[in-house]
Parts: sequence; C-alpha cells; structure tokens
Amino acid sequence: MSTPRTPVVDLVAPARHGSGSRRQSWLRAGCVFLVVLIYLCWWTTYAVNGLSVYGRYRQLEPGVPASAMGAEFRLRSLVQTDELTDQSTDEIVPPTANTVWVVAQVEVVRQVETDFFLCSFSLLGPDRRVWQKDSGFVSRDVSGFCDEESAPLGTPITVETVFQIPTRYVDQLAGVAVVDGTSREARPVMAPPR
Repeated sequence: MSTPRTPVVDLVAPARHGSGSRRQSWLRAGCVFLVVLIYLCWWTTYAVNGLSVYGRYRQLEPGVPASAMGAEFRLRSLVQTDELTDQSTDEIVPPTANTVWVVAQVEVVRQVETDFFLCSFSLLGPDRRVWQKDSGFVSRDVSGFCDEESAPLGTPITVETVFQIPTRYVDQLAGVAVVDGTSREARPVMAPPR
C-alpha cells in the first residue's frame, strides 16, 4: 500500500510574518551594536595606554642629565653643520637639499646593572616633531652605539648621534630625548648646556 505523497511545495515552511522576524532583526542589530561597542572599548584602552607614551616628554633644564635604564645621560653638545667628513673615506658628505646635519654628543654612565640596556636617542622639535638617528652611512670617529658591553658600569663613555632635519626647524629644537622602550614614563629631553 502506498502512502500519499506530500507535494514538495508544502514541505517548505512559509515565510514568517509578524513578531518573530521583528525579534530576529532586533537581535541582529543588538549583536552588531555590541560588537562595535566592544571594539571601541578595546581600541580606546589600547590608544590611551599604548600610544600616549610616545607623545609624552619631560623637558629638563639645560645641562641637567637624564636618568633612564639605570644610567645617566648628559648632553655635551648639539651642533648643526652643513657637511660631515666620512671617517672611512675622508670624503665630505653634504646633507640632502633643504636639510642640515645635527650632531649630538651624549655622555653615558651606567650606574645599575639592568636586564636590558641600549642607547637610543631622538631629536625633539616644535609641535612634538621627532627625528630618529640618520640612517645614512656616514662613519664618525665617535661611536653612535652603546650597550652593556661597550658601556661598563661606572665608566663614562661618549656616544655621537647624527640627525638630518629640515633647515627650517634648526632654531626650534627642544633637545635630545632618551628613548627607553622598557618604561612607560615620559621620555626625558636633554637641552644642550648654555
């Protein structure tokens, strides 16, 4: 005996109309709103805690040393020049057009043994403009690098860092900032002695 077959059209449930589809729409909208809210909370927390350290600086009086990473940093000189002599080739190297070299000599004295020590400096200008060490291949007499091995405890060493900046900012420099990637404190900015 055969059972009557139900037509395929009857097996498909008819589209819902009324409060059920309205409830699903509100549920979807609520989920989207919640996801956006969670993202905004996460981004705000990240921005406030993670990004604000890069914009915070503490200006020191001229000649006052900075302390970071268990060491003392003293800016000995900050000099601008239109040409540098490459130590390895003895050739005079000019900066690119509309820029000047700024050479910072910093005395470093490690006072405390720390897990991580690496000298890193940036040049701070007006409106928090920051210039990093010039990546050009100008070799200098004084080293531009210091770490645990090259800076023994209690022994002063001199580090020379070369920056290349636009000419229009030369008279507006705030000083040299000590970059400490292990600290969330404001970065100390050393002004040259008068």
